[in-house]
Amino acid sequence: MRGSRTVVAAIAFTALSACTSPATTGNDDSTGAKVATLASAGTGISAGASPSASAGPVSTRPRYRFDMTAADEDALWAPYNKCLKAHGYTRVDAKKAEDAAARGRHVDDKKAAALKECEEKYLPLPEWEKDPANPKASDFARAVNKCLKAKGIKMDGDSIDDSENVAKALDASGDCEREVAASKY
Repeated sequence: MRGSRTVVAAIAFTALSACTSPATTGNDDSTGAKVATLASAGTGISAGASPSASAGPVSTRPRYRFDMTAADEDALWAPYNKCLKAHGYTRVDAKKAEDAAARGRHVDDKKAAALKECEEKYLPLPEWEKDPANPKASDFARAVNKCLKAKGIKMDGDSIDDSENVAKALDASGDCEREVAASKY
């Protein structure tokens, strides 16, 4: 593997193919940024807008959080699945259309429009710390790598070259991400 960022990014990107729930408002953290919060126990997810004006347009799409439970993640997927179903599609259809478009194949215009609508409204954004729209995302990644090194993961710069350390990094990356996010790096 090329590096821990590649591994973590692959995991995060895979998670992004997940579905979402409608967003409302978040709470301010110590930086004044909007962060995702639970609306109330068991009633769904409430997601914040983009944390700063410099981060680009405000999105109403929900956002993943590092402290999400399996039930929280299920709640993120439900509206996306519902939207797809309302248009007569499944997540498998959405994935096939995405793959076809990536390969330059034509996707039915009606299907493409429906899938785009569902994605733009309900597909979750990554955790703000990992979001490419966050100007401090690279600082977060460096802090996670520092944490991984502190946990004994052998790294050459930002790269992990052997499978044993990749496995260790995968096991430790969630803990490091939560620790670094909590520390405000």
